[in-house]
Amino acid sequence: MLLESLEFLLTPTSPIARKYGFLYSSISLRHRYHRQKKNWLPHLKNCQDIFLETAQSLPQRKSVVVMGSAHLHEIPLHLLMDNFEQVTLVDVIHPLKHHLQAKRYSRLKLVTMDLTNALDKLQSLNSLDDLNALAQQLANEQLFHFDADLIVSANLLSQLALLPLDAVEKKIKRTLELSEKDVICTQFAETHLKNLKACTGTKLIYSDREVIYRDKNNEVIYNGHYPVKFDGYKKLKEWYWMLAPLKEASKNYSIEMKIEAYRG
Repeated sequence: MLLESLEFLLTPTSPIARKYGFLYSSISLRHRYHRQKKNWLPHLKNCQDIFLETAQSLPQRKSVVVMGSAHLHEIPLHLLMDNFEQVTLVDVIHPLKHHLQAKRYSRLKLVTMDLTNALDKLQSLNSLDDLNALAQQLANEQLFHFDADLIVSANLLSQLALLPLDAVEKKIKRTLELSEKDVICTQFAETHLKNLKACTGTKLIYSDREVIYRDKNNEVIYNGHYPVKFDGYKKLKEWYWMLAPLKEASKNYSIEMKIEAYRG
């Protein structure tokens, strides 16, 4: 607990990250990884194998950008540094260890950035209509642009709309219907893909396409997905990731995700 408290105090944190609990979530994710490392290994190996295959196929390997870098569980820093001259990590919050490594390695750059451009607007969301309007507005904006030999979007698509959806639910004091959430998640994901496509360089995307909840008897109690189209991308592989077995996230259900990898 002492180490966690020190990590919480010492990690450089933007006002947005602190306000909306990103730091707490980041530390929690790291601990879940250590608890579930055995269950996660097949997923992590798939991500790393596809990354290495893609990197080795490039005509040059001067620079790589990883969006949604978090703790780099999917692509460890040593793989990035071994394969590229310049490494850029992009996220709302970077773990303390990455800040320390960036001071040590001049080839490593950290970019603190909200890739949705929505977080500073959450206070103005008072209804689902407000969120739909914001999603439509953001769809017409350039939210980010990167120029690199390889640009990786690391399990981001389904996460982009979570905080805006949570903000609306708190304002309207009701849980949104799954169909309502799917519409918003799809809009945010498509906007991300649109901005990613405009970036310069080869793109590699890992994305969960389905989430499956199973009860204690291993019966499916919910199967969710969002119909994003990966036009212009080549599907490389798909697999299932046991994110949280029974008793990890809940004593009543497990959570499994179908992951797909694309290159464009």
